[in-house]
Amino acid sequence: MRLKIILLALFMSFVLAGCGDDSPEAKLSSINELLAKNIPMNAEQKSDIDKFVGEGKRLLAEGKSEESSLALDSAYKVLKHAEDAAMFNKSE
Repeated sequence: MRLKIILLALFMSFVLAGCGDDSPEAKLSSINELLAKNIPMNAEQKSDIDKFVGEGKRLLAEGKSEESSLALDSAYKVLKHAEDAAMFNKSE
């Protein structure tokens, strides 16, 4: 019984991992969704996001998908950090 549960959990993790879209376009869409929330950010965070998104778009236009994904990941991380900080500050 325990083996069946473990196998089912492994199977589901592989299925879910395969469903994710890691394309730069999908990452850019996620970034745009977060930006639409008007998350409070400091000037440095806004500057970093603009820099990373600009770099990601430029690299994507040059056909460098992997490098573009890395730049967009960095922008997404800054946004998520700002969102988490805003939620934490809101709860106080």
